[in-house]
Parts: sequence; structure tokens; C-alpha cells
Amino acid sequence: MSKVKQTALAVAGVASVFVAGSSIVDAASTYTVKQGDTLSQLADKFNMTVDDLIKSNNLKDADMIFVDQKIEVPDGQDLDAADVASSADDTASEAASLAMSQAASSAAASEAAAASSAAAASSAAASQAAAQKAAASEATQQATPAAVQTASPAQQAAPAQQAAPAQQAAPAQQAAPAAGGSTKAQFLAAGGTEALWNAVVVPESGGNPNAVSPNGYRGLGQTKEGWGSGSVSSQTAGMVNYANSRYGSIQNATAFRAANGWW
Repeated sequence: MSKVKQTALAVAGVASVFVAGSSIVDAASTYTVKQGDTLSQLADKFNMTVDDLIKSNNLKDADMIFVDQKIEVPDGQDLDAADVASSADDTASEAASLAMSQAASSAAASEAAAASSAAAASSAAASQAAAQKAAASEATQQATPAAVQTASPAQQAAPAQQAAPAQQAAPAQQAAPAAGGSTKAQFLAAGGTEALWNAVVVPESGGNPNAVSPNGYRGLGQTKEGWGSGSVSSQTAGMVNYANSRYGSIQNATAFRAANGWW
């Protein structure tokens, strides 16, 4: 049984005892004045005269009595049964109201305590969740640099695999350019472009038409195509055709070489 119910029952029990005792006293010797009562009415009710009521109760004014005032009834006079019941009902109603009020107060206190406990539990749970989230975030941040450092060597290894430009040891092997000017001048005269020369020829072969890599890549463009070992003019024509056929244009070819380090 909850504390609220125990409190209500205890108060109701006290009220019942009080009502019973009050009813016995009232029935024995007194009457409680109600709204609308007059001394003449009360005298008729109890088969008395107004003077008898005034004398028995030391009333100073026969025309002035008050609600809830106790009127003494002379010995030998019986209260009207209906009046006794009415008085008892009034007292019981007051006691019941008191019990309900105290029970409601107790219930409100219990609900407030429960709400406070729930709020404290919710706050504690939120704090714990925030701490766990912060710990997870910190762990993630600490793990990220290690992952980046682990990945970096693999990413840096790609240029070493495309070793054609770095492996060119051929400048000493260069034969004298054919008549008609420098290799670049012959390249441009044969239809090559500045962009193709700077973006492909220079990084691939260093401008040496006779360059051969350990992997068998030949000529200005360092390919394994047949035109890679011909004259500057034939190599230039071969590179231009290669760029257009494989990448769609010289511009696309130079952009691919710049982005990937090979073509």
C-alpha cells in the first residue's frame, strides 16, 4: 500500500472517530445553528420557549444568533433525529475534505520527488553519453594521423615505377643533330608544338631523339612504337599522330602526362 493511501486512511479514521464523538455530544446536549435558523424556530423544534433558550444559553440578543453557534438544550430535551444526522453529515464532510487535501498534498510531493529523480537520471545519462562521444572523437583524431602516415609511402611509390625520365642517362650518347638546327627546332618544324615539347618530350627524353630506357622505351616520346627510333621529323609525326589517336588531341595528351607522369 502506498504512503499516500496510508495517509488518507489514517486521516479518514481520525475523522470518523471525531464525527462519532461529536455526534454523541451534540445528541446529548447541544445543537449547531445552521443557515436560516431563528430562536423561535429552534424553540418550536425542541418544544421550548424562546425565553428558555435565551436563559439556558445566556443570549443577550434574541434576534442575533450565528451559523455554527452551539445552542445548549436543557436536560431532558431530545434533539430531532434529522438535525443530528445533518450535523453529523457536516462534520463528516469536513473530515473527508481534510483527508482528501492531505492525501493530495502527499501525492503531489511523491510525484515531485519522482520527477526530480527522473530528471537527475536523465542528466546523468546525457553526461555519460557526451563523455563517451568525446572519447570516441578523440580516439578517431588520434588514429587519423597514423593512417595518413601509413598510406603516404605507397602513394609516393608511384612515380618510381614510371622511371623513364629519371633513368635517362643518354645525354652523353646524343649524336649530333641533323642539319637544319637544334632538335627542338626540327621538332617544331615537323609539326610538333611547344606544349607537346615541354609537357612530353622534355620530361620523357630530355630532348634526346636517341634516348633508350632500360625498359626499351625509345626516342623523344619514350614509347615502343616503330617511329621511336627514326629521324626527328618522323618521331615528331609519330608523336602527333599518337597523341591524336590515343587521347583525341595534343592538349588532352599533355594534360594526361602532367596529371599522371606518363603517357
